[in-house]
Amino acid sequence: MGTVLAPIKRYPLIAFFVLAYALTWWVYPLLQVSPLLGLLGLVGPALAATIVVAVSGGRTGLKGLWGRLLRWRVGALWYAVAFGLPAALALAAAGLHLLLGAPTPSRLGELSVLELVIFVLIVGEELGWRGYALPRLLATRSALVASLVLGLLWSAWHLPAFFVPGTPQYGQPIPAFFLFTTAYSVLFAWIYLHTGGSVLIATLFHGAINFFQGYLLGGIHPAREYWLLAFVWSVAALVVVISSGTSLVRKPDETVRGDPEVAHTKTHAGITERGTPP
Repeated sequence: MGTVLAPIKRYPLIAFFVLAYALTWWVYPLLQVSPLLGLLGLVGPALAATIVVAVSGGRTGLKGLWGRLLRWRVGALWYAVAFGLPAALALAAAGLHLLLGAPTPSRLGELSVLELVIFVLIVGEELGWRGYALPRLLATRSALVASLVLGLLWSAWHLPAFFVPGTPQYGQPIPAFFLFTTAYSVLFAWIYLHTGGSVLIATLFHGAINFFQGYLLGGIHPAREYWLLAFVWSVAALVVVISSGTSLVRKPDETVRGDPEVAHTKTHAGITERGTPP
């Protein structure tokens, strides 16, 4: 057993990504049985993070990892950002769709219980991506570089879906997907640093992205939608980088409180627990 666990202890971040991919990609062949089985893949990153932390950090590490889900005292501003920014950018994409001469108008999508289930299960992704991987990447890289690296790896995690009929990504433009997912990652890191490493806010932000894009961009051809999203989210990420620099915050001399893992980022982009407005 020690031989099996040794690589995880020695290379925990690499082990996390390998496990996150493996614990998700095994699900794709099952989609031929039922698309609903794809929901199992959403918990892959959380399982990967839990396994790696249990091996390398024990109970203390697990308490810190899962405790980030309960970090809710971040100020009302960041709840507004988590819900409002995805709504605003979805509306911007819809407006751009019209300005470019829409072949068909956008329309409101339909809500279902499945959307609510997916919204809740998104925590399975965020506990891995922002709960574990991002603070590890921030420990040795600038916030911008860390977010770009994570964005590319997060994008690649979805790759099999582009080749499996019945998935939302099937047959869609991969470059556009990589662009807007990496742009998401920059804004996730920006929010993460301003909320003291709150996985709760990251989960709400992720869920709101999925919800508003699905609800406000109905009727647009998926490929066109992907490129519209790539443009508006890239512009938003660029605005954050220009206004905040590679640290993604305006006050890099402050420190992160309440989380030893997040505290590693203070040389790059410290922030107070309640957050500082952008």
